Amino acid sequence: MEHAIEQAVGIYVGLLLVACVVAVAAKITRLPYAIILTLVGLGFGLLDLGPDLKDTGFGHELIFFVFLPPLLFQGAFHMDLSRLLKQLGPIVCFAVPGVIVSTLLVGGLVWWQGGIASLMVALLFGALISPTDPVSVLALFKQARAPEDLRTLVEGESLFNDATGVVLFTILLEAVVNGTGLSPGSAAFVFVKVSAGGLLLGGALGLAAFAIMRRLEDHLLENALCLALAYGTFWLAEVLHLSGVIATVMAGLLLGNYGRRLSIGEQTIKTIESFFESIDFLLNSLLFILIGLELREIPEEIPINPWRLLVVAVAAMLIGRAAVSYVFYWALNQFGRRRPKAWKHILFWGGLRGSIPIALLLHLPAGDDGGALAELRPALLVAGFGCVFFSLVVQGLTMGPLMRYLKIGDNDIRAET
Repeated sequence: MEHAIEQAVGIYVGLLLVACVVAVAAKITRLPYAIILTLVGLGFGLLDLGPDLKDTGFGHELIFFVFLPPLLFQGAFHMDLSRLLKQLGPIVCFAVPGVIVSTLLVGGLVWWQGGIASLMVALLFGALISPTDPVSVLALFKQARAPEDLRTLVEGESLFNDATGVVLFTILLEAVVNGTGLSPGSAAFVFVKVSAGGLLLGGALGLAAFAIMRRLEDHLLENALCLALAYGTFWLAEVLHLSGVIATVMAGLLLGNYGRRLSIGEQTIKTIESFFESIDFLLNSLLFILIGLELREIPEEIPINPWRLLVVAVAAMLIGRAAVSYVFYWALNQFGRRRPKAWKHILFWGGLRGSIPIALLLHLPAGDDGGALAELRPALLVAGFGCVFFSLVVQGLTMGPLMRYLKIGDNDIRAET
């Protein structure tokens, strides 16, 4: 046992060293770090590099309870609540019904043409691939000084569609693994229950942490409390059968905004931001390397053609995103404040996929725990990673030229007519 722990620690230290080398390569090549990571993950899978996955102590539950909480908390902590509230209507529209529509479209197309016989498994794939992760896009927005409202819309949608996607994924995964049916009515009830419960729990714990930190002036202790809040909120919500994702996001939003203004000192803010940015860097790096190690373990015999599923999945991902971006954007402009017409193209092509889909792919159960889903898991890994690869590499590298073509930046003041 002791030898196994030493071996696992040594492997993770080596993987983190790889992540540092990747970061240096990103600086030299000036390519977004996420793109370099995707290529490294692909290299691990294709070139049979790296350690055996069983030697790392990796398990699918590790992803959900160790990786997700700090990633979600970090994004929420940095979100400006006042700007988010100004765009709350469109953000909620894209992040809740938008993700549901995307899940149904992607799942339906993958079931129809991808070779997956189970509609529930196809919808499960649709749920895990629908959340967006526009880190590279937001960096381009900052460089081009894109309009604040556009940045808020993209960042806020990503924050909340992560929560919606994970809740849908969790509901569908339980139904698939247990082999139980799931009617639209019961699914809607569970969705509302776990979402509302997570929202209330996260708000209560975030306010409690805020009250405690008002009485402290120790940046190290306050940083430790934030880490305990991120993990503790997620864990408690899951124990109570609520949404750990939504609870963690809500706690991070409240503490990052009210705490930042009313109770947290400047040194503490710098400490917390630096700490969670470092955690975000490390966990994102490990996620992409672990998916590469998973791809290397894929057997030669798979019940369905993974390459056909991959092509269909990428097409379905784009179709689902286009439907949400263009139809919802048109509807919002008809019934609300009119926004520049060029933004809908940015919302479509800038809907990149990143760490959350990768984390959910790795969370898919294998072996006896997965039942019938375990047989399809290798094909889903190939298709899901292919979607992330296409999104980050193809869409990510063409976002800059698209923004210049659409004149997204300081002079983007044209309204839709």
